[in-house]
Amino acid sequence: MAQLFLSLTQLAVAIILSAIAAFLAFYLFQWFTRNLDEWEELRQGNPAVGVVLGAIMIAAAIVLRPALSVNSSGWDTGNTTVFVRVLLAEALQLAVGLVLVIITLAIGLYIFAALTRGIDEVQELKDGNMAIAALLAGVVIAVGLMSSQAVEQIMLLAASILF
Repeated sequence: MAQLFLSLTQLAVAIILSAIAAFLAFYLFQWFTRNLDEWEELRQGNPAVGVVLGAIMIAAAIVLRPALSVNSSGWDTGNTTVFVRVLLAEALQLAVGLVLVIITLAIGLYIFAALTRGIDEVQELKDGNMAIAALLAGVVIAVGLMSSQAVEQIMLLAASILF
Protein backbone atom coordinates (compact mmCIF):
# COMPACT_ATOMS: atom_id res chain seq x y z
CA MET A 1 0.00 0.00 0.00
CA ALA A 2 2.87 2.36 0.78
CA GLN A 3 4.32 1.78 -2.70
CA LEU A 4 0.97 2.71 -4.30
CA PHE A 5 0.78 5.90 -2.24
CA LEU A 6 4.37 6.75 -3.20
CA SER A 7 3.60 6.18 -6.88
CA LEU A 8 0.47 8.34 -6.76
CA THR A 9 2.34 11.09 -4.96
CA GLN A 10 5.15 10.91 -7.53
CA LEU A 11 2.52 11.20 -10.27
CA ALA A 12 1.07 14.33 -8.65
CA VAL A 13 4.56 15.86 -8.30
CA ALA A 14 5.31 14.98 -11.93
CA ILE A 15 2.10 16.63 -13.17
CA ILE A 16 2.73 19.83 -11.21
CA LEU A 17 6.38 20.06 -12.22
CA SER A 18 5.53 19.20 -15.85
CA ALA A 19 3.18 22.18 -15.98
CA ILE A 20 5.97 24.36 -14.56
CA ALA A 21 8.40 22.92 -17.12
CA ALA A 22 5.97 23.68 -19.95
CA PHE A 23 5.59 27.26 -18.72
CA LEU A 24 9.36 27.69 -18.44
CA ALA A 25 9.82 26.23 -21.92
CA PHE A 26 7.32 28.78 -23.23
CA TYR A 27 9.18 31.52 -21.35
CA LEU A 28 12.43 30.35 -22.96
CA PHE A 29 10.90 30.78 -26.39
CA GLN A 30 9.67 34.27 -25.47
CA TRP A 31 13.19 35.15 -24.40
CA PHE A 32 14.59 33.92 -27.74
CA THR A 33 11.94 35.80 -29.76
CA ARG A 34 11.85 39.19 -28.06
CA ASN A 35 10.16 40.94 -31.00
CA LEU A 36 7.34 38.41 -31.26
CA ASP A 37 4.13 38.28 -29.23
CA GLU A 38 3.68 34.52 -29.06
CA TRP A 39 0.22 34.60 -27.51
CA GLU A 40 -1.05 36.95 -30.20
CA GLU A 41 0.53 34.81 -32.93
CA LEU A 42 -1.12 31.71 -31.47
CA ARG A 43 -4.49 33.48 -31.23
CA GLN A 44 -4.15 34.43 -34.90
CA GLY A 45 -3.49 30.79 -35.75
CA ASN A 46 0.18 31.07 -36.68
CA PRO A 47 1.17 27.40 -37.05
CA ALA A 48 4.90 28.18 -37.29
CA VAL A 49 4.98 29.55 -33.75
CA GLY A 50 2.91 26.61 -32.50
CA VAL A 51 5.25 24.06 -34.09
CA VAL A 52 8.35 25.56 -32.49
CA LEU A 53 6.67 25.93 -29.10
CA GLY A 54 5.54 22.32 -29.27
CA ALA A 55 9.06 21.20 -30.14
CA ILE A 56 10.50 23.11 -27.20
CA MET A 57 8.06 21.39 -24.86
CA ILE A 58 8.86 17.98 -26.36
CA ALA A 59 12.59 18.62 -25.97
CA ALA A 60 12.07 19.68 -22.35
CA ALA A 61 10.10 16.48 -21.71
CA ILE A 62 12.82 14.36 -23.31
CA VAL A 63 15.48 15.91 -21.12
CA LEU A 64 13.42 15.89 -17.92
CA ARG A 65 11.92 12.40 -18.18
CA PRO A 66 14.77 10.68 -16.30
CA ALA A 67 14.22 13.03 -13.36
CA LEU A 68 10.93 11.29 -12.65
CA SER A 69 12.57 8.00 -11.78
CA VAL A 70 14.26 7.85 -8.42
CA ASN A 71 15.90 4.50 -7.74
CA SER A 72 14.30 3.64 -4.42
CA SER A 73 14.48 -0.13 -4.82
CA GLY A 74 16.86 -0.50 -1.88
CA TRP A 75 14.84 1.83 0.31
CA ASP A 76 12.09 0.82 2.72
CA THR A 77 9.18 2.79 1.24
CA GLY A 78 7.06 2.09 4.32
CA ASN A 79 9.37 4.34 6.30
CA THR A 80 8.00 7.90 6.25
CA THR A 81 11.49 9.44 6.20
CA VAL A 82 12.46 7.44 3.14
CA PHE A 83 9.15 8.29 1.47
CA VAL A 84 9.87 12.00 1.89
CA ARG A 85 13.45 11.48 0.68
CA VAL A 86 12.19 9.88 -2.55
CA LEU A 87 9.90 12.84 -3.23
CA LEU A 88 12.61 15.35 -2.37
CA ALA A 89 15.11 13.55 -4.62
CA GLU A 90 12.60 13.61 -7.48
CA ALA A 91 11.85 17.31 -6.94
CA LEU A 92 15.56 18.13 -6.77
CA GLN A 93 16.29 16.21 -9.97
CA LEU A 94 13.46 18.03 -11.74
CA ALA A 95 14.62 21.44 -10.47
CA VAL A 96 18.19 20.81 -11.59
CA GLY A 97 16.91 19.40 -14.88
CA LEU A 98 14.68 22.43 -15.50
CA VAL A 99 17.58 24.80 -15.11
CA LEU A 100 19.78 22.66 -17.35
CA VAL A 101 17.14 22.20 -20.06
CA ILE A 102 16.55 25.94 -20.25
CA ILE A 103 20.27 26.60 -20.48
CA THR A 104 20.94 23.91 -23.09
CA LEU A 105 18.00 24.85 -25.32
CA ALA A 106 18.82 28.56 -25.08
CA ILE A 107 22.46 27.93 -25.99
CA GLY A 108 21.45 25.61 -28.82
CA LEU A 109 19.02 28.16 -30.27
CA TYR A 110 21.50 31.02 -30.00
CA ILE A 111 24.32 29.03 -31.60
CA PHE A 112 22.03 28.00 -34.44
CA ALA A 113 20.86 31.61 -34.92
CA ALA A 114 24.47 32.80 -34.94
CA LEU A 115 25.40 30.21 -37.57
CA THR A 116 22.48 31.20 -39.82
CA ARG A 117 23.01 34.96 -39.91
CA GLY A 118 21.31 35.31 -43.28
CA ILE A 119 17.98 34.20 -41.84
CA ASP A 120 15.94 36.20 -39.36
CA GLU A 121 14.25 33.25 -37.67
CA VAL A 122 11.96 35.39 -35.55
CA GLN A 123 10.63 37.36 -38.53
CA GLU A 124 10.20 34.15 -40.52
CA LEU A 125 8.17 32.65 -37.67
CA LYS A 126 6.10 35.82 -37.44
CA ASP A 127 5.42 35.49 -41.16
CA GLY A 128 4.27 31.90 -40.61
CA ASN A 129 7.15 30.26 -42.50
CA MET A 130 6.57 26.56 -41.78
CA ALA A 131 9.88 25.52 -43.34
CA ILE A 132 11.81 27.62 -40.81
CA ALA A 133 9.50 26.41 -38.03
CA ALA A 134 10.17 22.78 -38.93
CA LEU A 135 13.90 23.45 -39.07
CA LEU A 136 13.90 25.15 -35.66
CA ALA A 137 11.73 22.38 -34.23
CA GLY A 138 14.26 19.85 -35.46
CA VAL A 139 17.12 21.82 -33.94
CA VAL A 140 15.34 22.07 -30.59
CA ILE A 141 14.43 18.37 -30.45
CA ALA A 142 17.95 17.36 -31.58
CA VAL A 143 19.53 19.49 -28.84
CA GLY A 144 17.16 17.91 -26.33
CA LEU A 145 17.98 14.38 -27.48
CA MET A 146 21.72 14.95 -27.63
CA SER A 147 21.93 16.64 -24.24
CA SER A 148 19.51 14.41 -22.36
CA GLN A 149 22.09 11.82 -21.30
CA ALA A 150 24.47 14.41 -19.87
CA VAL A 151 21.65 16.22 -18.09
CA GLU A 152 20.43 12.91 -16.66
CA GLN A 153 23.86 12.20 -15.21
CA ILE A 154 24.02 15.68 -13.65
CA MET A 155 20.53 15.25 -12.15
CA LEU A 156 21.45 11.87 -10.67
CA LEU A 157 24.68 13.28 -9.27
CA ALA A 158 22.86 16.19 -7.64
CA ALA A 159 20.32 13.85 -6.04
CA SER A 160 22.97 11.35 -4.90
CA ILE A 161 25.03 14.06 -3.21
CA LEU A 162 22.12 15.15 -1.07
CA PHE A 163 20.35 11.84 -0.63
